[in-house]
Amino acid sequence: MAEEIRLQVIDSHTGGEPTRVVVPPSRSAWWAECGWAGLDAAGGSLLARKERLGTEFDWLRAACVNEPRGHEAMVGALLCEPSEPNCAAGVVFFNNVGPLNGCVHGTIGVAVTLAHMGRIFAGQHRIDTPHGVVTVELGDHGQVAVTNVPSYRHAKDVQVEVPGWGTVTGDVAWGGNWFFLIDEQGPAVERAELDGLMDFAWAVRQALKTAGVTGADGAEVDHVE
Repeated sequence: MAEEIRLQVIDSHTGGEPTRVVVPPSRSAWWAECGWAGLDAAGGSLLARKERLGTEFDWLRAACVNEPRGHEAMVGALLCEPSEPNCAAGVVFFNNVGPLNGCVHGTIGVAVTLAHMGRIFAGQHRIDTPHGVVTVELGDHGQVAVTNVPSYRHAKDVQVEVPGWGTVTGDVAWGGNWFFLIDEQGPAVERAELDGLMDFAWAVRQALKTAGVTGADGAEVDHVE
């Protein structure tokens, strides 16, 4: 019989965008034996822990954010020991597809969850993530401001041929994840066009792969806006 594993999670939302924080069971013998707790204690980088989540602990990601417990809009956040000094916590983000380098709305969710747990209070706090340290300013009534890692444009006016849409032009940019930013192409950005926008964005993402368009060091461009 398979061993039953219970995970403690705390849900929040940022203007409707959901974040599910996984609280590691530090006193669980299983958690220690499975190896993740050992990696935490060893102070491995958050980037290394993100990669390990994707290869060895994908069941945890799927159990937390995939149906029937989750859905495609949910972002998960696994609390970890930070590897950088003077950080309130470390966190590895993930969604229904896989681990993420970072997530700003998820960072807001993590901040209010840490406050709910009594681990941080009003003021500035550093959060360690796979893409670097971000700073949160926790205010009253759940208000949070995030200073993300520095963003930049990697490539301007990149053209890709998208089946059914023709030539689509956009910029490749870094903001914690790799983005392809498109202006005034595809369906109108309004609620009535939601299905069409999703189809268009997915077609663009596949076209970027086909054309070999990447971020720095061959990183996948996995966000289309």
